[in-house]
Amino acid sequence: MRERRKYVNRFLTIFLLVAVLALGLVAACGDDDDDNDDDNDDNDTPVDDDDDTSDDDDDQTDDDAPVDPYLNPEEPGPYLAGNTTFFFEDASRELSCGDGNRWLMTEVWYPAADNADEWSENWVTDFFLDRQDEVEEAMRQAGMNPDEELIDQPTGSYRDAPVHPDATSMPVLIFSHGFSSNRFQNYTMANYLASHGYLVVAPDHICNAGVTLTPTDVVLFSWLDAPLTLFERVPDVRFLADVFLDTPPDMFAGRIDVNRLGYMGHSFGGLTVTEAFKRDLRATALVQLASFGFPDMPEQVVSPSMFMWGREDKWMHIFEPWHDIVVDLAPRPKFELQFNDTGHFAFADLCDFSAPLAEDGNGCGTEQRIGSDEMFTNPGVEKMHEVMNPYITAFLGMAFFDYDELAEYLTENHFPELIEYFPVWE
Repeated sequence: MRERRKYVNRFLTIFLLVAVLALGLVAACGDDDDDNDDDNDDNDTPVDDDDDTSDDDDDQTDDDAPVDPYLNPEEPGPYLAGNTTFFFEDASRELSCGDGNRWLMTEVWYPAADNADEWSENWVTDFFLDRQDEVEEAMRQAGMNPDEELIDQPTGSYRDAPVHPDATSMPVLIFSHGFSSNRFQNYTMANYLASHGYLVVAPDHICNAGVTLTPTDVVLFSWLDAPLTLFERVPDVRFLADVFLDTPPDMFAGRIDVNRLGYMGHSFGGLTVTEAFKRDLRATALVQLASFGFPDMPEQVVSPSMFMWGREDKWMHIFEPWHDIVVDLAPRPKFELQFNDTGHFAFADLCDFSAPLAEDGNGCGTEQRIGSDEMFTNPGVEKMHEVMNPYITAFLGMAFFDYDELAEYLTENHFPELIEYFPVWE
């Protein structure tokens, strides 16, 4: 019951946040449309001032793009997945729930070398690096029992493995996690996309993540920070887009396709990336999972989007009208997948590794329908990924590379027993 009350309280908090944020978001971001250069200056990260990328011939880029990794969406790609962790400091912003600047503990999944399996396979607890003891102590001091939180298990990628030598032009996908969740909540999807040649970049939104690290401290979720979180999260993902498109870490230097940037997010992270996508002219694709957006769409937004929605989502049910409005306003082409008998956390790996959610989380196992005494059973993580991963992979290949084969895949509902599918073309 303690966990159930906790999640109900979070829902009510989000509901109150929306009333505040809806009034302030346009004022906060409305002048943000053409501020990419200003953002780079404020972030205090080195910036490549050479503007020749804006003059690139898109047709030439498409001709030079690797083809094979992206063309079979229903199977993992040709690469093994590697993952590694970075700490990025945004010196332009102070931490709202502590002292110092805003740090983003960031996980990156990438196409790894053929011998990546000689490196250690990553487990859930490895996402805390070698500081698990610090994390557990901080949780105990906050009245939590870490032994009841995480189910440790392998995650399918290889920590710190080398990048595959053929991965020379990787599109960048920025992923934003849910309210009080964590950067690795969708590691299965990240692995799948990395196997197809994508670079997936996922921060812990410090102060709003359940638990994260800086180089020196453990930072737990802060209720006091909750009213500010969207105003902090949108700059987080924009900051990381700046880093990886302009001055990526050495292991990815010279391997980034700076003309192909996608935003992805689940739940509150879906709201985060939707609002970032609307105002970042570099963005060329949006994937929103179990989320919504504010009911506006700037005229300059022309890139395609994909939306996934659970029809038994108790968390997002109240926001369904806003979800529908954003889908309606999104430019074409756009694609919506509505999952039958599916709740909120089914779109992430949380049902597998979060013990409280596995026991009693909307989207996990068997539960009661919205507004009814009838029971239903969620599809489960494996079945969800059988649907989500191919559609997202096909969508990104179509959005980034305009592949006819993947556009053809997107014309059909390949899983009619689980979803209703609504593609809207030009």
